[in-house]
Amino acid sequence: MPPPGAQGGALAKGVARLNAGDLVAACRYLDDALKADPDDSVAAYYLGLAQAQSGRLESALTLLESSRVRHDSAEVNNALGNVRRLRGELQPAAAHYRHALEIDENHLPALANLGLTLRDLGAPAESLTVLDRAIRIAPAHVETLFNQALAWNDLGKTGTAEKLIEQALSLDPAFAQAHLQRAFSLLKRRDFSNGWREYAWRVRIPEVDHWQDYPYPLWQGEALAGKRLLVQAEQGLGDQIMFASCLAEVIEKAEHVVIECDPRLAKLFARSFRRGAVYRHRVAGEPDWSHEAAPDFRARCGDLPRFLRVDDTSFPLHDGYLVPDPTRVKVWRHQLDALGAGPKIGISWRGGTPATGQSIRSIALESLLPILGARAAHFVSLQYGNVSGEVSAFTARHNIAVHELASADGDLDGVAALIASLDVVITVCTTAAHLAGALGKRTLVLVPAVAEWRYLAAGPSIPWYPSLRLFRQQRLHEWDDVISQVARELGAPLKPQ
Repeated sequence: MPPPGAQGGALAKGVARLNAGDLVAACRYLDDALKADPDDSVAAYYLGLAQAQSGRLESALTLLESSRVRHDSAEVNNALGNVRRLRGELQPAAAHYRHALEIDENHLPALANLGLTLRDLGAPAESLTVLDRAIRIAPAHVETLFNQALAWNDLGKTGTAEKLIEQALSLDPAFAQAHLQRAFSLLKRRDFSNGWREYAWRVRIPEVDHWQDYPYPLWQGEALAGKRLLVQAEQGLGDQIMFASCLAEVIEKAEHVVIECDPRLAKLFARSFRRGAVYRHRVAGEPDWSHEAAPDFRARCGDLPRFLRVDDTSFPLHDGYLVPDPTRVKVWRHQLDALGAGPKIGISWRGGTPATGQSIRSIALESLLPILGARAAHFVSLQYGNVSGEVSAFTARHNIAVHELASADGDLDGVAALIASLDVVITVCTTAAHLAGALGKRTLVLVPAVAEWRYLAAGPSIPWYPSLRLFRQQRLHEWDDVISQVARELGAPLKPQ
């Protein structure tokens, strides 16, 4: 894709603002340029880039796929791959990157992006083959070094991965993604003090969902007596549930605490943290808490552990810090009792999205047969998404019922009450594990060989949730031993809750 030929005008100004990271102005100028000349392929391309970086992926895709953009360009195909990747469409993204490389076999961004996408598709060895090509072209390309580190980490070569991260940071000390990966390595080794310091770099990464900021001073661990604190929501459901383990302490210390959370968690959090003021996070417009007095400090929920969880001794033992709806618990127990005698066991077998490790932390329902047949029990799905076809086929083949009683997609307060009503939960690394642990429910977690940082590098437990017991893979994608261990554990008599 050629650069704009003119030095002035809306197109050049739009490209300049895009390069400066001013996405609002970039979109405005580039939209003006395209209105002035609807057939301008360069303006359409750059507006597509700006829309993608602004999170307007549908608009970006429409622009980049339109006939006015040259599709014989490696740059355009690389951009299309990036949009598809951000939409979680990894196979189409890989196809676009491959097309870019057919046009230009040495196109460095396409090589780096294809390598990363192959890694997310669960093919780290193939990813490294592609990334080696990129490194031969540009040995000091920090994005490629970073992507290599991720692939080596997936293969269990953590030492190699950490050296590549340090190499990338030596070349670009402000490379936020590398700092965050360093944070994960430190936290997995229980080096919490240094890990949380590096974890603060996450707010400089556009892809990390930390939502909007407010014009109040960030809390840096100051005394909170007589002070008002705003705790901002950020990232996903599991993150917010896990970091909520710190809320009781700041509520105890401060005069008043305003808590933002994902709307799906609002009822549960309001019941659990009655001395705080819980509000649903709004994506746009005035926040729901705008009538409150201005806070003295604000803290993103992921910043709280930096001051409250500095070592192993600062993680309190607990039997649950989230409080389910007692009325709904009573209703669920009545429904569960109607299933008949025997323990009631919740199961979840798929975790994450294609871009967040779904391929390495998910298990086919069929593969869980040794667990589901380990004892006479009633199994209840805690799985998000539409799995009715999968469940029906499994039941027809094996005559083992998996009951679908609640949707894990939206009604988390209902799911929390259901989990509280069960005897035990068996799950892969997903929101169900966080919810069960925060409720203090006995939970058996099937953990991949390369686990997320919150599950640590080794051991049968994690400090966030004392009620969780972890069963770890020895090799990536090989679940048989883990499933056998969980089946044996489940076959033993269940202890009363």
